[in-house]
Amino acid sequence: MRQFCFNSLGMLLTLCSLASHAWALGEEDFGNKPLNAANFRDWPGIMPVVNHQSRIYHRWINGNEHCFYHGDTETLNDVLQKFAATEEKVHEVVLRPGPAKVSSFRKTQTMDFNWSLHLVGGIARAMSQKDQGSLIWNKHPILTVYVGGAIQLDKIKIPQGINLLQLADLEQRYSQGLTSTDTTVRGWSTGQLAKLDPYSKPSLEAIAKLLQDKEIWVRRNAAGALATFGKQAEPALPALRDALNTNDEQLQTRIQETIKTIEKAPDRSTEEKQHRQTLDKISQFCKSQKKD
Repeated sequence: MRQFCFNSLGMLLTLCSLASHAWALGEEDFGNKPLNAANFRDWPGIMPVVNHQSRIYHRWINGNEHCFYHGDTETLNDVLQKFAATEEKVHEVVLRPGPAKVSSFRKTQTMDFNWSLHLVGGIARAMSQKDQGSLIWNKHPILTVYVGGAIQLDKIKIPQGINLLQLADLEQRYSQGLTSTDTTVRGWSTGQLAKLDPYSKPSLEAIAKLLQDKEIWVRRNAAGALATFGKQAEPALPALRDALNTNDEQLQTRIQETIKTIEKAPDRSTEEKQHRQTLDKISQFCKSQKKD
């Protein structure tokens, strides 16, 4: 049984929204020391993936769990075979542009990684039961692969039984979360959608609309999420300034911080061009897999 178990979902949400030091209330492991199989009973057959020798980092926050891996395409293909062999009814693999980095709880370490495994259990799993919640908190394990660098797209071998997804597929899912009748799902969806693709104009526009949400907490999340887009979010500046007309000091502060971030953000047109080129290649790869 996990060491840290809180009695309410609210504690989970508070924990995830606080500054970096709060993350220390969770668990993290560095390297590839085998993790306890008893903690993964909800996912039969997943241990060969969890404890793969390529794992470099693992973290857990009340059931919201990630494993991060570093390796080349050949190593990835081995992991894909093991992932496809699990007893899950659904085996989803997301292909998205790299590179990718992850920081430890206290941000004392930053690590490059090439793919990750996301598992949702414990208290976090309760969120999937809320309206549109399963679109954000996945019921089945998801393996996300960051294409580029050591991961050569044309050398990835997709086993039978794998459902390939692109960012566009997840963007559609997460966007539905913005329409949830549940406050937490709507608010959480803004951050997930923004992190998915910081160059997506449709996502930017969808999140900006929630600056007018009836719930202050959702508006705070929307304002914070818009900062992720950097200079790309300049069209949202008028809406952000309009949203400053509130008595909520925390919301005002969040909006002011986001406006400052957007105004000072560097031009990322070169990165965006490369990002879109990789998206196109991934799209063609996924189409070729369907033909096969």
